[in-house]
Amino acid sequence: MRVLITEDFHPILEDELKRLGLAVTILPKIDYQGVCEIVKDFEILIVNSKIKIDQNLLSKAKSLKIIGRIGSGRDIFDEEACRDSGIITITTPEGNANAVAEHVLGFILSTYNNVSKAHLSILNGEWSREENRGRELNGKTLAIIGFGHNGQRLAELLAGFDVHVLANDILPIQTNLPNISIASMEEIYLKADIVSLHVPLTSSTIGFASHNFFNSFQNQIDFVNCSRGKVAPWQPILDHLQSSKIRTAMLDVFEDEPFSLTDEILKFSNQNRLFLTPHIAGWTVESRLKLAQQMATKIKKHL
Repeated sequence: MRVLITEDFHPILEDELKRLGLAVTILPKIDYQGVCEIVKDFEILIVNSKIKIDQNLLSKAKSLKIIGRIGSGRDIFDEEACRDSGIITITTPEGNANAVAEHVLGFILSTYNNVSKAHLSILNGEWSREENRGRELNGKTLAIIGFGHNGQRLAELLAGFDVHVLANDILPIQTNLPNISIASMEEIYLKADIVSLHVPLTSSTIGFASHNFFNSFQNQIDFVNCSRGKVAPWQPILDHLQSSKIRTAMLDVFEDEPFSLTDEILKFSNQNRLFLTPHIAGWTVESRLKLAQQMATKIKKHL
């Protein structure tokens, strides 16, 4: 069987697939059109997020049996078209769950303790202690909306802090962690101090963090999104930073990537109320290895 890999993944993926007797072609610079032109020659396709698996591509994939997506997002697949074509789709959400959870925790700890602001003040020749007085996680209520691999791992990390976790998901939640309560959205709106989104991008979650969503919170909140950008559009976030319903926003994902800085984004960033990273929450040295290993293991099960 022939495998087309469209990204520069960890080399262990190629090694493991070759060990299974597969013929591997790696084209990390290939684009969607390029894949469409040659996909007929392959039984297995491994992608990340730049190649969308739609009906047009599948119509040209006469030999394709398996499509692997390194990472967790299934929004790149036309699931119905894949099923109709008899193609198995694989994702590896376990591979970067810890990386994402640590990024969220790092976001919050850095923001609460004014790490970036204090660092820059020292570089500017200032010794500003009172202006950089921080806040503690201790005693806060943190809502995790979406309790899959990433949300569960974040809850596990938070077990080391005196934080009450409210967990919400459309699927039944089973957990033995002592610091977690399974909560409705109404309870989250009433009690949350910090909100972290971990939902997939689906037709029902696009625009999830809307004006109504933020208006529903009783408390001023700190908001984190390391899931998908279209789940939490820019405008409601900026509007509620302006109204101070959102105290701080920490974003790793965006509606358009990369995006253009606006005066409004810069204003809140300069006020140390908006913190941005370029979609790197799951992007660690360790996750690169784990994602590749898990993809190889899952493909082996389907051969």
